[in-house]
Amino acid sequence: MNVCSNPITKIEGTEAIEIDNKQHQIKKGDVFFTTSSETPEDVGMSSVWTFNTPNIYLNSFTFGYRPNVKFDLNYLAFMLRSPSIRKNFMLLAQGVSRFNISKTKAMDIEVPVPEVEEQKMIGEVLVSINNLITVNQRKNFYHLLC
Repeated sequence: MNVCSNPITKIEGTEAIEIDNKQHQIKKGDVFFTTSSETPEDVGMSSVWTFNTPNIYLNSFTFGYRPNVKFDLNYLAFMLRSPSIRKNFMLLAQGVSRFNISKTKAMDIEVPVPEVEEQKMIGEVLVSINNLITVNQRKNFYHLLC
């Protein structure tokens, strides 16, 4: 749920697990994608890890990608959830009652990559807009309760 719900993964959304040698330790800048969903709209949802925290491991419900070029993490987080990129993921979804996505095919999706300085400016704007939306949603929820 942490990956599906958040463009930038929340550290409080992690939980303790028993580690085995098949799991991959994650690093700052890693991107996670959901592998399966009940709808094609939710398959391949992404989230970016922005923490330098040791002993965090990827679970089996997602696959990870470690970029080999520099990205502004805010830009990457929101760009991967843009309608044009999401459409490409939905087209790759296969299934009837449960939809799955192939990591190999997902890694073939091309994404726009402006210079890092431009990514940073775009990322800052998108984070500000996202924060504003969150504040307004909380206000609306509070007013519904009162």
